[in-house]
Amino acid sequence: MKTVLTNGVFSLGLNTQTPEPRPDPCGLAERLCRFLSPYLLPTAETTSCDLEVRLAPPEAFLASWKACCTQPATIRETYAEGFTLKVKQGWLDDGRLVAWDEDKQVGYLIDRNRRHVDFHGGAGAFIHLIELVRYHGLLVEQAKGTAILHSSATLNEDTGGAIAIAGMKGAGKTTTMLERVVNGRQRYFSGDKLLLDVIDGRVRARGWPDFPHIGLGTLRQFPSLIKALGDDLRSLVDSDMPDQKKILLQPETFAGLIGRSPVGTAWLDEIVLPQVQLDEPLRTHRLTRTDIQRILSERSIFEWPHTFITSTWHGLPPAGQGLSAHLSPDLVEALCEVPWTRAQGRAQQQATAQA
Repeated sequence: MKTVLTNGVFSLGLNTQTPEPRPDPCGLAERLCRFLSPYLLPTAETTSCDLEVRLAPPEAFLASWKACCTQPATIRETYAEGFTLKVKQGWLDDGRLVAWDEDKQVGYLIDRNRRHVDFHGGAGAFIHLIELVRYHGLLVEQAKGTAILHSSATLNEDTGGAIAIAGMKGAGKTTTMLERVVNGRQRYFSGDKLLLDVIDGRVRARGWPDFPHIGLGTLRQFPSLIKALGDDLRSLVDSDMPDQKKILLQPETFAGLIGRSPVGTAWLDEIVLPQVQLDEPLRTHRLTRTDIQRILSERSIFEWPHTFITSTWHGLPPAGQGLSAHLSPDLVEALCEVPWTRAQGRAQQQATAQA
């Protein structure tokens, strides 16, 4: 059974190999489709996909393939528990790449020429699967001219437009986004990345699925969220761990806390650049065109997937095709027409849990 998912730029073909009547016994395909929605949705089109993934159980990964996997490789390295992904990899005589994660029992059989991956994994393979799809998708988007803004985003329900909350790591993007959503001012749109391109002179913003990685200090500002967390997560938030410590929230848990975006695409209404200071009142000012041009020339609030090992480790095209950190002149001009606001300090903190 094959499902094609697309956002109009990147398309994913998803196949399940296990025979009926249980084609997806671990629920990986169903969970992946939920995770990607509403940013990538099923389509009836049968055109060639940017990536074809066929799901198979880990026991179908042949012993002879495992024997070829001798070279250590890192897919993703982070201090977040459970999110570091490492494999051993090697090559088959027919030119296909194989990789095996012994700890998580996950295997890859990769045909670069066909842009095809046989993904072997069970219930514990979800992080491997979503990182394969998310980061290859970002690389394809970059190759097709999309700019990836390092940004959370909310929806203005009055206009239907997206408000990007952009900045470098630690600026307070997640805190600002949660503040707007939890207080009921706006709806959630996207977690950590926003895909930008130009349609008829306007900036189109497309959301991208996120595996939430949130600092304890951020969560501690929102007692209503803490109250809704399970006992294990609440104990972490209530512990003496430092505010800087980040924890992973399961996507389903996060969606249950703040809701899912109702749409995957919106026109860009505004870009906010936060600089959260917990003990300072919120102060905002509008940026001039000169300010905006300077920020765009620095490129620091954009991400470039061709530099991410998670996007390129497997060598699937367009990896290795000479991509560069480039914003199109049309996008630069269109972004200069969008209002930009710098926000320092923070809005009124939620009442404490005891209030």
